[in-house]
This record gives sequence, structure tokens and C-alpha cells, in this order.
Amino acid sequence: MEALNHLLVEYPELMFSGMGATAVVAGGALVYKLKKPSHANVNCWFCNQNTVVPYGNRNCWDCPNCDQYNGFQENGDYNKPIPAQYMENLNHGVSGGHPTSEPPKTLQWVNCQMLLCRKCNNNQASKIKQLASFIPRDDENYDEEIDSYKHHLEQTYKLCRPCQAAVEYYIKYQNRQLRTGLLNHQLRRSRETDKAFIKVTYDASSPIAVIFLRILAFLICAFLLASSSVDFFEQSASTSDTVIPPIPTDNKSAPKNYSNGIEHVWQGLRQLLPEETLEKSKEALQFGKESQIALVSLGLLTCLTSIFFAGPSRLRRIDAVTSVLWLLILCLGMAENVMPTASDWMGTATLCAVSLCCLFSFGAAVATRKPLGSRRARYRRSESEQ
Repeated sequence: MEALNHLLVEYPELMFSGMGATAVVAGGALVYKLKKPSHANVNCWFCNQNTVVPYGNRNCWDCPNCDQYNGFQENGDYNKPIPAQYMENLNHGVSGGHPTSEPPKTLQWVNCQMLLCRKCNNNQASKIKQLASFIPRDDENYDEEIDSYKHHLEQTYKLCRPCQAAVEYYIKYQNRQLRTGLLNHQLRRSRETDKAFIKVTYDASSPIAVIFLRILAFLICAFLLASSSVDFFEQSASTSDTVIPPIPTDNKSAPKNYSNGIEHVWQGLRQLLPEETLEKSKEALQFGKESQIALVSLGLLTCLTSIFFAGPSRLRRIDAVTSVLWLLILCLGMAENVMPTASDWMGTATLCAVSLCCLFSFGAAVATRKPLGSRRARYRRSESEQ
């Protein structure tokens, strides 16, 4: 520890360069991980449905709703060849056979020949052919012309009454089936969301290693605060043999004799502890004062390690403030060694910074988020099932 302290005092530029490189690398990695898009929301050109795909596949993906490929160039063509457009064996055929005597109850998609008569089937086929061969007069008004032409064909090739009734009945039946499937899907999604919520709440709690590192950083900061006050302890010990006059009860002289009251308290504490314990404590505090830069470096490294182990999901403002305070204490300690003439006000600033860092380190060690109980999760699940 002493060798490391002497090395840092003799070559302070190594510490500055190392801390700068560490801060730049850690900050860059954290910003890259937080800002890098992992998924993208895309819209299908064919069915106009939104879906989420990986960010790298935002211009080459298959729609899960209509199974159509979405990937286009600037001129509107596909950005890759699609063999199914010109190879018949890659396309599935549509059967025109009659249905079985007992169709399944969950049947949702049927052929036109299952509902329509021969005449209506022929009319629908003619309507489809005419729509496919439609050529607009003006390409800019294609949508308006195709809508009017479609309306004209609907009026020309109307369904007969039995076929119209069969189609309306089947549409109602299909709506009931889709509504039931949608409700089941929503119920399943709500249960999966509740399970994921319970898992995330338990994962949001800090690991044991992170809690241990935060407590260790607080203990290091508390030891630094105690070692920074070693001069006061030595002064109190030197005046232990002298007789301190009693504190007057006059209110005007009370602020002047406040330090005497602190010395009385310290003398009482010293009388309760054995001399051997006091000597060992004094040696430990003196060692901490001599190795202040090394201890601050260890505390800063412990704080940054706890932030790295916690990850971006558990990153808190108090952790960032604590790391900044550790860096400030390190800079003040190195500046005090480089410029001994300004040691008076730098010592006071260092003591204030160490006190604040000790307070924030204690808050970071104690204010660890706990996972929510299962009672709240059950309450949310009951609301979603209603």
C-alpha cells in the first residue's frame, strides 16, 4: 500500500491518465449500450399492420400477419429476388373440392364454392378477372378510379339472396370465432405479462456482490473520514493531562466554548477505552492519513466496480453522485501533495468532500431496491382477468 502511495505521489500523471481512460471507456460503453437501438417498429406495406423486428432487419422482414416479404429499394422494387413470383412449384395451390360431410367446428376460412351457387361463383370469378385487368386512365388517380370501378362491378355482379344470407351468416360466425380467439389471446398475454412482471421485479433487486461492494465503499470512506480527523485526536490527546475549566452557562459565551464541550465528550470516550486500543486506533488512523491517495483510489475503484456489476437497469443517481465525489476527493488529495502551500484550504475542502461522500455512500449502501411482493402481482393479475 505504501509503495503504491509513493508511486502515485511521484508520478501523478499516471493516475490522471488512468482515471481519464477508465472514465472515457466506461462512459462510452454505457452510452453505447443505452443508446444502441436493438429493435425497430415497422409497418407492413401489404396489410398495414405494425410489428417489431430486429434493428438490422428493418428493411428485410416477413410480416407475421400476412406472410408477405417487406424489403424494397428506392425505386419500389424488391431488394432481393423472390423465386415464388415466377416458380409455380413454390406456391401452394387452392383446392376447389367439395367440403366433407362433417366440417370441423373451428373452421374459419372456406372456399367460395362452399357458400355460393354456380352463378355467383362465375360472377365473382369474372369480377376478379376484370379487376386484375383494370387499366386506369390517369395513373395519378389510380385509387379513385379503382374504387369507382370496384363499386360498379359490385353493383353489376350482386349476390343472389340465398348466397347473400349464407355470406352474412358466415361473417357473423367468423366474427364470433375471432372474438373468442382474441379474448383468449388477451387473457394469455395478461398472464404472461404478470409472470414477466414478477420475474423482472425479482431481477431488479441488487445482487449480493453489488451490496457488498457498496458497503465496502462506505467503510473505506468512513475510515478516510476518521483518518482525516487524526490531527484533532492528537490535539485532544495532548491536552488530556491539562485541567479544562467548566463550561459557563452564559448564553453569550456558549459559541466560544463549543470546542471545549467537544473536548469534554472526547475525553469521556477516551476514559472508557483501554490505552492499548487507543494506541492501535491511533496507528491505524495515522496509516490511513499517510496512505490517503491509495485508499481513495481503492474506494473509487470499488464504487465503479459496483456500478459495473449492477448494470444499466440498476443504475441510480446516487451511485453517479458518489463516484463523482470519489473522483473529487482523489483530485483534491493529489493537488494537496503537488501544492503543499495551499494545504490549509485544500484540507478543509477534502474533509467536506469526504463527509459528503461518506453520507452518499451510506445512502447508496442502505437504499437498495427490494423486489415487490407477490401480493401486488396477484392484485394486478386479478385486475387483468376481470
